[in-house]
Formats: sequence, structure tokens, C-alpha cells
Amino acid sequence: MNTYGQNEIILPPSPNWSSRIEEPGVSIRDYVDLLLEGKKTILLTLTAVLTVTVVYLIFAPRTYKADALLRIDKNKALLTAPLRSEASKYPAEAENPRAQREVEILRSRSVLGKVVDGLNLAVEVSPRYFPLIGEALARWHDPRDGVAGAWWGFSRWAFGGEKIEIGDFTVPDRYLGKDFTLVALEGARFQLLGPKGERLGEGQVGDSVEIDVGEEKPIVIKVSELKAHPGTHFDLRRESRLTAIEKLKKAFTVKEASKDTDILNVELKGRDPVKLAKSVNDIATTYVNATVNWESAEAAQKLAFLESQLPIVKERLERAEQALSAYRQQHGAVDISAEAEVLLKQAAEMETLGIQLRQKYEEQNQRLTDAHPDMIATKAQIARVERKLADLNKRIKELPRTQQNMVSLSRDVQVNTELYTSLLNSAQEQRVAAAGSIGNSRIVDYAVIPEKPYWPKPALLLAIATVLGLTAGSALVFLRNSLQRHDNYPALLEYRVGIPLYAAIPHSKTQRRLAKRVDSDRPAVLASQAPHDMSVESLRALRTTLEATLASGESKVIMISSPAPGMGKSFVSSNLAALLASIRKRVLIIDADLRNGRLHEVFSVQKERGLSDLLEGTASLAEVITSLPEVGVDFISKGRNVSNPAELLVLGGLDSILEDLKAFYNHIVIDSPPVLGTTDPAIIGKHADATFLVVKEGRYTAQELEVSFRRFQHVGIKPNGFIINDMKEGSSYYSYYGYAYPKAV
Repeated sequence: MNTYGQNEIILPPSPNWSSRIEEPGVSIRDYVDLLLEGKKTILLTLTAVLTVTVVYLIFAPRTYKADALLRIDKNKALLTAPLRSEASKYPAEAENPRAQREVEILRSRSVLGKVVDGLNLAVEVSPRYFPLIGEALARWHDPRDGVAGAWWGFSRWAFGGEKIEIGDFTVPDRYLGKDFTLVALEGARFQLLGPKGERLGEGQVGDSVEIDVGEEKPIVIKVSELKAHPGTHFDLRRESRLTAIEKLKKAFTVKEASKDTDILNVELKGRDPVKLAKSVNDIATTYVNATVNWESAEAAQKLAFLESQLPIVKERLERAEQALSAYRQQHGAVDISAEAEVLLKQAAEMETLGIQLRQKYEEQNQRLTDAHPDMIATKAQIARVERKLADLNKRIKELPRTQQNMVSLSRDVQVNTELYTSLLNSAQEQRVAAAGSIGNSRIVDYAVIPEKPYWPKPALLLAIATVLGLTAGSALVFLRNSLQRHDNYPALLEYRVGIPLYAAIPHSKTQRRLAKRVDSDRPAVLASQAPHDMSVESLRALRTTLEATLASGESKVIMISSPAPGMGKSFVSSNLAALLASIRKRVLIIDADLRNGRLHEVFSVQKERGLSDLLEGTASLAEVITSLPEVGVDFISKGRNVSNPAELLVLGGLDSILEDLKAFYNHIVIDSPPVLGTTDPAIIGKHADATFLVVKEGRYTAQELEVSFRRFQHVGIKPNGFIINDMKEGSSYYSYYGYAYPKAV
């Protein structure tokens, strides 16, 4: 006889199959079946996510968005074209402003600071709503109905319709950013509480109140408007100007509507829709006014420069005319050759252009650095003009002296005349430009008070929540399936362990309902309560197989065990006994689990005396057998609890008891304890004609079944087979082992 160590596992000889059974791969249908099986988990997860989303939509603070549209035009150069020669191929910086540069100007402290000061945005005030639900309740109240009454007597909280406007609120530097509390009082009065709740003072709405707090400057507060029930609290805070500007900058966005359109979209997000619209319009107006002021200042600066140059040019023109007149009087008429006339014209043009370029350079030098591209381009143009003028002067010197002097004097008169005329025209144009400058930007659309909140967006959030709920629910189903202990292919399990699969019992919803009412008067046996259930049909197939297998034996003692608790052996035992009784067999079912037997609860009978009492000799067979007419079987409960069940089974004469029972019953079904936890099944199994192991889908491994099989082999017992219990309909191998016919209509 072979002996095996306690922890040693020796595989039985493999069946002589022609081909090795391999576990099939996972298909898309397997995933679909798994999701259908876990549809309750998915629906519960989806419901939970949607519930959280709906709660958020109800109680989340509303955020509004106001926007305006600005157009950035090409600078008209303030009609100063005569100062810019056609020879200049490089446009000045102001001629081509781009939208991205204007974005930074819009976000600058010089623009936002004026908005903060104008709208008093450094002061933050809001009603104190009831925690969690107060703001939602206030949104449901129509402000046109006045101030809402206090709910449940909580008069210190705001419930809708409250309105407050702070005209002035200045505090010492140490109180900047600290939270104050303003309390509405009777008779249009208010009370101011400090950051620690200390009372600072009272005042009348519309009056400016000074409160001395022991600092260099007092707290000054002026409440312009207050609509609230007496006792209502408001949260009040004064931020520093820089902090208010930074907060406005974070909530404020400027972007180009589309590329290269020079159209700017100005957006501001916040809680107060009225203040948002005012803030956006103030930002746009401040920016446009600033550009107008900048253009006017530039035009005035250019006009001052031109007016300073006019007397100088006029004086040079007069001197040139006097010199030319004196020379003619002294030498009389002097004929100028055709060549001299050409040289005179070219020299006059070059000298005029050179003077204009130098004036342009001086103008640019007042606002640009030497390294600027416009400055570099102007200097290069001046150098080219000077080289050409030098060449012309050299050719003029080759003329006769009389013609040289005449050309030189005529050139001075011509150059100064053209220059003086150009300056007069430019000065007049600058006067017109300075008086009517409109800047290079304008407001296309002003901001309006938003009617609907920008956030939260119910449609978007519900769509995201639906996708998230379905995804999370599916992930939970897959995670739960991956954590379950199971072999996915019973045929492979049969091959590994070496014992056949006798039945695959599908999951029964009816059995779950019966299990919840085990304390009722009726037995919770599925075969008697729902004889057409799919699980019962599978057990009928097991009954047929047993009848054929045990047909040659005189008595049929059937032991049902399992590797571990919770596999459903009591379910199989009770229903198998009921089905054997339904074909007019005398059946006895014994609860041999002396440690934790629960069959008396399934059959709804009192435990009282049972197997343990019979083995101890304190009760007879007639005293321990209970007849169950509704099920059609007789029943022996486990009896009272004992401390030594294994010894009692060995020494209590179990073999003789079973021999006495065989004389009367066709089948004796024994519900034994789990084999891996106790030695009791090995003791009982020696007296059984058939032994079956029950395993539950998702709760077993092939190794557990192998070890259970070895435990029985050690004592000379060979289990007849195993039964898979509670098989889910969505299992990938369910269709191979269980079929069900639809009920007739």
C-alpha cells in the first residue's frame, strides 16, 4: 500500500485521452457575457455616479462668464506721411501693431488697476448662506419677491434676495486680507465685527463711519445699500490693490478670436453676473481710452517737434534768398547750363531728403534705442544719401566758378523752400490728428449681463458621469472576476484531477430568496418549492446518473462533502434527497457536520436530539429521526454540540447505525463537513457507497480539489466525482454543461 506525506501531492495517472484538452482562449462573447452577468454592479455604479453628479449640479456654486469683442486696427500713422520719405522701406513700430502685443497691454496693471479702483474690486462682500444647501436655496428664490424669510428660524443665514453694496471700506495694513463680519440691524443700521468676532462699531446705511482700532489710520466703512432681514450676516474682506489686480488677472482671459484677424475676445469669469459685465466693459473702455491718450500724446509730441523746427528752417530760407539776391546784384544775370540745372535739381532733392531723414532720426531717437531696426534702417538711408550728395558736389565743383556759386545758392533756396513747405503741411496735419485721434483699437461688442451660468454644464457633466459610471462599473466587474479563484474550463479540471464532473448546477435566483427566509415554517428546499428551476433540472440529471451508477448495490449511502465551507454542499444534499424521494424512494438525510451543521434551519425543524446524541447512546433512532412530509424525506439533525466529533464518529458505532438504516431506506444522503478543515469526512466516507465533492464556481482551484482527492485516497476512499455549484449563466463554459428549456406558455 502506498503512503503519502501530509503535504505531498501526487498526481494520479492521466486518462488515456487521444488528445490533450487545452483551455480555450477568451473571446469577445466571454467579455459580453461577463458584463451581462455583472449588469447589476454596473447599474449600481452608474446610479451612484449619476447621483453624485446630480447632487453636485444642485449644490455647486454657479460661475458666470461675460465677454466683449475688440478690434485692433492698423495704425493710421496720424497722417504724418510727409515726414516719412518714400525711400523708407522699413515701417515704424507703431504702423503694424499685432493682437498678441495688445493682449499683454490689456492684462497690464496700468489697465486692470484702473478697473479695480473704479469698481472697488478690492472689497469682497457676500451673504453668509446656510451650510451646504443655503446657496442652492437662495438660487431658487426670485429676488423680485423681496428678501426670503429665514428657514427653520436661522435668521443669521441668508436664504435669497439679500443685497448689499459697499461704497468704501478701508482698513489698516495689518487687516488686509482678514475676514470681517457685517450684521444687518433694525432701522437700516449695521454692525461691524472684527476677524475674531469682536464688536468694532455700528453705523447707518449711507453714512461713512470711522472706527478707531489703535492703528495709524482708522477703519472707514460706508454701506451704500443694504437689503436683508435683521440679524443676517455678511462676509466682508478688504484685499490689497495688488492682490485684487492679481485675482482679476487670474479670472481674466484675452485671446485672439482667430489667427491673424486682430480681433480680441475679452472674457471674465466669476460669481456675480452684474459685476462681471461691468468689469469687462470697464477693462475694454480703459484700454481703448488709454490707446487714444497714447496716440494723442504722440501726436502732441510730434507737433511740438515740428513747431520747434519751423523758425529754424524759415530763418535758413530767408538767409539763402538774401544770399542769392545779393550775388545776382553783384554779378548780374548768370546763365546756367543744362548740365548745371540737372545737377542742381538732383542735389536739391538729395539734400532735402537728407534733412528729412535726419529729422526722422531725431524723432525716432526720442522713443527708440540705437539698436532698434528702425533706427538702424534710418541711419543706413542717411549714409546712402550723403554718399550720393558728395558725388553730386564733386561734379558741381567741376563747373565754372560763377556757375558753381549760382548752383550752390539756388540749391540752398530750393531746399529750404521745399523743407519749409513740408514742415508747414506736416504741422497742420499733426494739429488735426491731435484733435481727432481715435487710437488703433475699438470696441465691437460690449459685454452684457449673462443670463445662464457658464459652469456647471448639466449636459456635459451628465454625459461624462454616464461614461464614467459605465466604465467604473465594468472595471469593477472585471476586477471582481479577476480576483475570483476559479479554473475557467471544467474539462481541463477533470483532466488534471482525474475525477469526472457529474453535474454543473446553475445559479438560482429563487434559491437566494429561499435562503433569506430559513426561519419560516416551510422548508427552504428548492426542489419542493420550485421544481422547475434550472438548478433543480441539473440535480435531476445528477439523480439519474446516480441511479444508473449505484443500481447494482443493495444500499446506497451517498456522502456529499466539499473542500472548504461555503461551497453549497448542504444545498446539494437537501435537494438531491428531495429529488430521490420524488421518485418514490425512501430517503434519509443526515446532517453529519457535528461542528457547524445547519440543515435543521433549511428544513425549519428544531435541532433537539440528533446524530451526536445517537452516537453517544443518549437517544435511539426513533427519537432522532424527524419525518418531513412536505419534502418527502426523513431527517436526522446534527444534535447537540460536542467537543470531540471525530472521536465520537470513530467510537460511536456509526457503521452499525448505518447498517440498521440501510434495512429501511433506499438512499441515505450524508451531509459531511469540509474535507480540508476536518478529518470527519474521511471517517464517514469509509461507510459510503458514493462520495462527491461540491465546489462553487469562483471559489475553488484545481489544487484544492486535488488535495481533497488525496485526503480521501489516503484512507482508501476514491471519490466518484465532483459537482460545480452556483455556475453563472454568463460563464464561458456554461453552455457545455447546462441547458434549460423555456417554460411552456
